Amino acid sequence: MPTRKLANPLWAFAFPTVGAALTIIAAVVAAAAARRLHRHHRRGLCRSRPPAGTFTLGYWDIRGLAAPARMMLAYRGAAFEDRTYSLQPQEGGGWGAPAWFDTDRPPLRERNAFINLPYLVDHESGIVVSQSTALYQFLGRKLGLMGENEAERAATEQTLAQAFDLRNECVRVVYPFAGTSAERFSAALAKHLRAGGAFSYPVLLLAGSRPTAGDFHIWEMLDQHELMASSAGLPSPLEAHPTLRAFHARLRALPQLQLYFDSEAAHLPCNNRMAHFR
Repeated sequence: MPTRKLANPLWAFAFPTVGAALTIIAAVVAAAAARRLHRHHRRGLCRSRPPAGTFTLGYWDIRGLAAPARMMLAYRGAAFEDRTYSLQPQEGGGWGAPAWFDTDRPPLRERNAFINLPYLVDHESGIVVSQSTALYQFLGRKLGLMGENEAERAATEQTLAQAFDLRNECVRVVYPFAGTSAERFSAALAKHLRAGGAFSYPVLLLAGSRPTAGDFHIWEMLDQHELMASSAGLPSPLEAHPTLRAFHARLRALPQLQLYFDSEAAHLPCNNRMAHFR
């Protein structure tokens, strides 16, 4: 597995507040797990669903926003093409990706005016979906990973939204956008957590024997924090959170995901070529 490099140790500033977030998540997970395990034992094993058609998933040649979707597809054994695009430095500065912007994007835009990366083509229905959270929800519905009732679906949708908010704050530190800094990330994350708690909803988080769409995004964020801590020479952010550490290990050990974790896709850089942390 290639070593992730941290060009600037920016995450040293972010981890104290990330630790606070993990404390909140861990408490919620423990309570949700107890409730869901009780219902699970009364119902028996959740019925699995067959793969739903063939898909094309398009994204940069990184983990980024595609990793949760790749894991969802792999978990359900759905046949899909993982189409990746590479950023290339351009003369005079900047980055280009002709395979995406000049070749694949124009015809896809005729089918979806909002087309962007990541995108998903469902060849069974002909639907083209873009915008990552909409993509996760679409896949969740197709693959039976959005919960079994309205309360679970609402919790899954909220978890996806909150995970994306946290990801956005991370992106503002990892990428060299003008006017941002590690200090800004710490303050923004602290405010994010104070506003009702980033993960104060009854999230499912592998409570029982099956994950939901939100679990894959949360797992990806935890794993990236583990990699960032290691790259910055910091201890694991999960050390003080045994429930989250167990969740991280449990999803990683699911038999349905071993082909994914052994694949090149799982070992791609987390972020694109201009990022401080890849």
